[in-house]
Amino acid sequence: MREVIKKVPIPTAGVALGLAALGNLLVSYTAVAHAVCGVLACVLVGLLGAKIVLFPDMIRDDLRNSIMASVSATLFMSLMQLATYLAPLAQIPAFALWACAVVAHLSLMVWFSLRFIRRFKLHEVFPTYFICYVGIIVASVTAPVFGMEALGYGLFWLGFACYAVLLVLVTYRYVKHEIPEGARPLFCIYAAPMSLSLVGYLACSPDPSPLFVGVLLVLAQALFVVVLTRLPHLMALKFYPSFAAMTFPFVITATALTKGVAFLGEAGVALPGAGLLPGLIAVETLFAAFMVLFVLGHYARFLLESVEHPKAAAVVKETQMNAHFAENFEN
Repeated sequence: MREVIKKVPIPTAGVALGLAALGNLLVSYTAVAHAVCGVLACVLVGLLGAKIVLFPDMIRDDLRNSIMASVSATLFMSLMQLATYLAPLAQIPAFALWACAVVAHLSLMVWFSLRFIRRFKLHEVFPTYFICYVGIIVASVTAPVFGMEALGYGLFWLGFACYAVLLVLVTYRYVKHEIPEGARPLFCIYAAPMSLSLVGYLACSPDPSPLFVGVLLVLAQALFVVVLTRLPHLMALKFYPSFAAMTFPFVITATALTKGVAFLGEAGVALPGAGLLPGLIAVETLFAAFMVLFVLGHYARFLLESVEHPKAAAVVKETQMNAHFAENFEN
């Protein structure tokens, strides 16, 4: 078991986030799926937590790289989601977990800015920056469970302001610099921030604007389609821990469509192709579930092969984005 824990990469938290969010998406369909997703997410978070305790030097080395450092925010995002699972059973411990995760995420944003933004290098910018800065909107999504809508609303605008800046910056980086193979799946993260913003806004806004919701929904679906055009190629790549990027973005896109359509319908907005929307929601939900299971299967095989074939250390090393990732390609 110790060898399994040693091989757990930080992006495992991203898979846990995808599972936790998927469970919340599916809860209206089946309580069993909700529970299973929650348990699996807890297992993955537990494995990463064990690595943090048992192999802190490895984690410290990983955090010297901007990709791993920004991806680490998914751990706190996962804990915020999992706190909503715990709330019906133990409200006070759940709120404590949620509050600690929010504070930790905000602290990470400050630390990341001081360490990497202050020494800014365009070629080190990746969509994972969205996770670090825009990911705080998960606090907005989960805030109503704890009666913290006012705080969640403020955090929504913080994350959304960061998104407005980062969307330009990250896109410019993609235009200017080549993307190494191991980081290519990170492109899927593009589908997440707009959808996350929509869900967070609807969760905490005291008076949501139908126009604003409609614009966010259209843009979110457009970005989802852009990512889909690249997805077949990305899924055909050999496994990298960056496959975790193919989980939460698709789950939150389906969640945004579900909640956005419901809100606009209740607001009396006439939606084009309204009769087709329930089918589209079902398709995106099933697709999100498939992608989470697809990535979870790859991670399970990766961890098991690490144990069953100790001599394959070179393969394991190749699949992990290490602390010198950004130095391995041309500017």
